[in-house]
Amino acid sequence: MSRNGIAVTGVMMAVLRAASVAQTAPRPVTITISGLGLEHATELRRDALDELEHRTGIRADLIPTPGDSAKQLIQSLRLLEAHSATPDVYVIDVVWPGALGQYLLDLGSWLEVNARLHLPALLRNDIVDGHLVSLPFYLNVGMLYCRRDLLEKYGYHHAPGNWGELESMALRIQRGERAAGNRDFWGYVWQGGPFEGLTCNALEWQAAFGGGHIIEPDGTVSVNNPGTIRALRQATRWVGTISPATVLSYTESDSLNAFESGNAAFLRYWSSGFPAARLRDGVQVALLPAGPRGRAQVMGGFQLAVSRYSAHPREAARLVDFLTGSEVQMRRALRRGYLPTIPRLYDQPELANALPQVGELRRAGLESWVTRPSTISGAKYAQVSKAYYDTVHDILSRKVEAKEGVARLEQQLIEMGFRAGAPPKQ
Repeated sequence: MSRNGIAVTGVMMAVLRAASVAQTAPRPVTITISGLGLEHATELRRDALDELEHRTGIRADLIPTPGDSAKQLIQSLRLLEAHSATPDVYVIDVVWPGALGQYLLDLGSWLEVNARLHLPALLRNDIVDGHLVSLPFYLNVGMLYCRRDLLEKYGYHHAPGNWGELESMALRIQRGERAAGNRDFWGYVWQGGPFEGLTCNALEWQAAFGGGHIIEPDGTVSVNNPGTIRALRQATRWVGTISPATVLSYTESDSLNAFESGNAAFLRYWSSGFPAARLRDGVQVALLPAGPRGRAQVMGGFQLAVSRYSAHPREAARLVDFLTGSEVQMRRALRRGYLPTIPRLYDQPELANALPQVGELRRAGLESWVTRPSTISGAKYAQVSKAYYDTVHDILSRKVEAKEGVARLEQQLIEMGFRAGAPPKQ
């Protein structure tokens, strides 16, 4: 055969091999993600998803999800109960794993997940009936915000270390500011309306006083005990003294507005959402005060989960693994202010420089990170939380005394299928 013939044959074989590879090469997989608003979806694409596609070929199609948390939960349940293959991945609230767990992929079967990376309390929250049904995406945690100028004005060199100290400091500053002419000034504002925010506040008080976590991981009810009663009695004293009576209608936005208007010394609020400019302009962030049994900082935030009915479980699990990993969490913390769920990242100096909360949270022991009893409650969590915040609200409103109220609450929770018990020994 001539050289030209050999060359032509070689070219033809190369073309045939290329055609064969093109026929057998897998098509790029597109994973659909639900649970983010348009702005957050755009952020996530820029922060991580474009890079994931470049590295792996896995594409992401973000489905903007309108509505509040309750509406999104209903929509997610409808899709999962219908065994819908779309979406593949759900962004879920930290209190949803128990309600959705039976419809979610066991990520432990698809990934070699290092469970020690994430906060232990969050990972326990993600395990339903022995299955790891979600992974922590980012963290939100209750914090105390203080007027630095007023601390200095009244001779305080630190934020209140315990709830008793907060009460006395708030009262002294309040009296001084009112004497100076601001009759609308209050010492402490928080979320006291009958909604999920009150569950978070009250659980922080209860756990810090050794009263347990409403329902313990073994299903026992821990509300009717001296620790819970003492915590709720102390909080009841605040209403009308260091906190306005209207605090019992406050949501997050109400409490933030009161603080930002200059009419409060201290604010309990979430780590995310507080205006960053204020932290650079005279507002100090601190851990929540401790009780007799230590600190308790209730965690919020979001997790990532894969539908059991996804047509691409391996790729969806790989996407979740990437988005919840150290690299992406650190990047989004520095760019967007999302707190990581991986404790060792809090040792990074650049993170502490970017987020004032980080320096404080490094001081919090792992035992102070508290989750709501959503996983053990499962689909009953909304009912459990409502019974809890309604009772707490009645106690704070002085419609019922704390001892009587928690006894009534205990009975309500037992009637829901849980059993009487005691808070864990600390």
